[in-house]
Amino acid sequence: MPRTLYGHLKSSNVMKSLWLMDELGLDYERIDKGNVFGGLDTDEYKRMNPTSLVPTLVDGDFTVWESNAILRYLCNRYAPDSSLYPAEATKRAVVDQWLDCQQTQLTRPQTVVFFQLIRTPADKRDNAALDQAIQQAGQVWMWIEKRLGENTYLCGDDFTIADIAWAVHAHRWLNMDFTRPAHPNLTRWYQQLLQHDSFRLNWGGPVV
Repeated sequence: MPRTLYGHLKSSNVMKSLWLMDELGLDYERIDKGNVFGGLDTDEYKRMNPTSLVPTLVDGDFTVWESNAILRYLCNRYAPDSSLYPAEATKRAVVDQWLDCQQTQLTRPQTVVFFQLIRTPADKRDNAALDQAIQQAGQVWMWIEKRLGENTYLCGDDFTIADIAWAVHAHRWLNMDFTRPAHPNLTRWYQQLLQHDSFRLNWGGPVV
């Protein structure tokens, strides 16, 4: 049975999954869902993903949703010996730590920044909410800046799925039009990851 990813190309969570499948050399079909394409509130889609969000991956007779769960699944199934998601317990815990940190600490404030700056007309923005979200997300990015001053990648010397999870958000953070402090370590890491074809070609353009 074919491997199918449901989701649109403007979704950071969809991009994570596409990037990893490209890194692993997996064949897949992508079907547009969400955003202007709709289709998330149908009974058929809800049977696959009760949250009515993207992405959803259907791999043969198995279905999985939540982007970081998809990353873990793909590595466990197709690259169990890869440094992308190392099998050794302490190394894997560090990857999981940063995957969870992205979801729990960064997603909410950065989503506010993105929607206020990119999806909301300037005369309708909630500037107080925007300023607060920039401050909150900025604090998280300073953690990453410090981490990358000590390591080549987020989890050490090896590129992992934690880098994938954070890089799609770094693209937005570094390219949206607002004043931010200098992030030399973050910028070095981001430019390094742009050498990956899937990231550069599918996600390296303007923030939309």
